[in-house]
Amino acid sequence: MKNTIKSLATLFLVTAMTWGPISAFAASVSKTDEAKVLRFYLVRHGQTYSNIKEMTIGGGGNAQLTQKGRYDASSLGLGLADVQFIAGYSSTLGRAYETANQILRGRNMPVTQIENLKDISWGDAEGGRIDDLTGKFGHSGNDFEFYFGKFNDPGFKSPVNAENMYQFSERFEGALKEIASQHQGQSGNILVTAHSSMAFYLQKYRGDKPLSGLSNTSVSVLELKDGKFSLVDFNNTEYLKSGYTKEKQLPPLDITLVINPMTILNKAGVMEGTSDSDFTTQGIKANQQLNHDLKNTRFIAAYSSELGRGHKTAEAVLAGHKQTLIKDKNLDEMFLGHWEAEKRETIKASDSQAAKDLFSADRVIHFLSPDDGENGDIAAFRLDSLLSKIGYQYEFSKGNVVVFTHPLIVKAFLNKRIPDYRLPEADGIQVINLQYKNEAFNVKDVKVVK
Repeated sequence: MKNTIKSLATLFLVTAMTWGPISAFAASVSKTDEAKVLRFYLVRHGQTYSNIKEMTIGGGGNAQLTQKGRYDASSLGLGLADVQFIAGYSSTLGRAYETANQILRGRNMPVTQIENLKDISWGDAEGGRIDDLTGKFGHSGNDFEFYFGKFNDPGFKSPVNAENMYQFSERFEGALKEIASQHQGQSGNILVTAHSSMAFYLQKYRGDKPLSGLSNTSVSVLELKDGKFSLVDFNNTEYLKSGYTKEKQLPPLDITLVINPMTILNKAGVMEGTSDSDFTTQGIKANQQLNHDLKNTRFIAAYSSELGRGHKTAEAVLAGHKQTLIKDKNLDEMFLGHWEAEKRETIKASDSQAAKDLFSADRVIHFLSPDDGENGDIAAFRLDSLLSKIGYQYEFSKGNVVVFTHPLIVKAFLNKRIPDYRLPEADGIQVINLQYKNEAFNVKDVKVVK
């Protein structure tokens, strides 16, 4: 559904109708609840790919958030940082659920999905485009009253067999009352992320104001007191603007990438992909030195590969830190197929493109194994996925995350994310100060510890 529906500025809706369900709901509120107030912070999801393509995707489909959509949702979370939520809810559509989780990052609060919070259905027009409807019906897809009727018209028949505004408003209000029933006897703020069609329901509380749309990641506040709803804020984008300001002031997350030191096979000139060996004397000393160098660094999380040289490096470097170590196979080195445990010089002598890519700092991502080995782009993807997950989880936290992994997969990852950067060769522990912010990575500096 299109981000805004400003073209409806000339349409006026009748709001004098009193709904029976509200009266019944008000009558069910006990005396002890009369002083309680629940405020529903109704947030439209972040920008989606269907939004920018102006598609008619409502309750019958879903499209992922764009990078801007995720950024805006996270920024809105910062803008709402001073609002204490007692619970979080979303529609069952992914775009709303992801928005809610982005907003609530760092609050350790689960998001409950409710089916009746889903977007209004476009019926036969689901999956089309806004402008496609003009030629067929003579009305743009932005003429929502033509396709959905009015919130107080239960008998409206849609020309595209869509759910009408009245039906949507009934079920949406039912969802809010369902949420309220879960918080009887409480006062507080409740986050609800849903869709632009919330504007259709909220119109009943806007008097004679013309029907107006909701911007992506806008906030509307509906208050429930003494069994009655009232609208206290509508389509507010100031929280988002405040979040932008706060986000720009936040420092990036520091991720310390540690590449294992010299091993016996490595010293012998043998390729170590998923093959493994113990450290040389030099490697042991490098681990001890890095442990000393990092003794005053506060780590909020630690991850290592499952390969012996990976987690043994982590255990040696983190000795004395009392930090729980999480082992993850996505941090393992690339699997090299029949080139595993082969002499480097033998592989280089093959003069194949695969060998050239494997030993090139800027082409590891293009490596294609000559048999059953792992491709460079696949290795880069799995490391990228894990580091992005780590970045997302700890971005708003204070401290440093340390990650222990291996050289080839790191080079492939850097080829993917920072293609202009070249990681130099080294025979000690390579320590990369990687920074993460807003889904982007940057190498601040690299040092070698021997």
